[in-house]
Amino acid sequence: MGADQRPRGEVICPTAAQASKYNLAPQSGNSNLFFFYQPTPTSINTVVVLSRTGKLLGRGTAPALDNSVSFQNSPTGTSWAWTIDQTPNATGQHHGVVEMGGLGQSNRIVYRWVAPAGFTELLDGWTNTGIIMQRTPQGGPFPCGGYDNSGYAWFAINPSTGQLTELVSGNEQLIDTLGGEGTAGSSVLVARLLNDAHSVLINGVKYSESKSIVADAPTSPDGAHVAVLRESFNPCGGGAIPQSSIEMVTLANHSHIDLQNLQLASWWGNNEIVASATEGTWIYTLQGKPVSQIGFVNTPWMYQGELS
Repeated sequence: MGADQRPRGEVICPTAAQASKYNLAPQSGNSNLFFFYQPTPTSINTVVVLSRTGKLLGRGTAPALDNSVSFQNSPTGTSWAWTIDQTPNATGQHHGVVEMGGLGQSNRIVYRWVAPAGFTELLDGWTNTGIIMQRTPQGGPFPCGGYDNSGYAWFAINPSTGQLTELVSGNEQLIDTLGGEGTAGSSVLVARLLNDAHSVLINGVKYSESKSIVADAPTSPDGAHVAVLRESFNPCGGGAIPQSSIEMVTLANHSHIDLQNLQLASWWGNNEIVASATEGTWIYTLQGKPVSQIGFVNTPWMYQGELS
């Protein structure tokens, strides 16, 4: 049977053209790519994992993704996990499971959860710290401006042992985590304060600026720095044109410098960032010195991210 006649239910090794033809949605997974294929809205997903050179690494399955299922992939893209609310229509206490699948492994339950009344548990990412699970009010969505309910909490699940570690709760909102591969302990933990929009906690150390609010705070890949994106206004409000700056924090000595008038896009390795300014999008040093322009003003092309 020729490639053009391949039945929709069969997934071999999709190229970019085949992925488009068979309606496979590519997702990044560090150095690998993985694809979903779901013939009908209620059928299970076939997962295909490719290297960035197009080599088929393997395939697996995941459940149908409905409103009771949230899904995340591992940093390498070779494992994936999902949480299922087994009581999606309950009016009281919800409970469910976190399941995991991957290349060369059967789908299995790694954690069973029971949420407080009125809450449920969703997956919020998968980092080297572990599978990140978030406790959130049932029904959502999140309020504009953040999380105004102290019942929110974030946890890390060790994918190997199923051990649960609480990361932040109460008046803290998780922004970023970075830890050892396969562990449930974090070497870098970044949180926004719900009762103080001007402050960010980095490994328990508070950094505040009274004239700006914390919008984001990603950690460098090596865990040595945190780039705190600050805005001069509430993003849920309006008003004047926002003024952005980046507070570059060095964790070894808690020093920090402000890079004015830069809008953070992402990290570019360990020692450079991508940020936009009035002159376009550039790669900058940690001290804010422009290195190379990668995006121009008045162009339809926009920077989307870095491939490992």
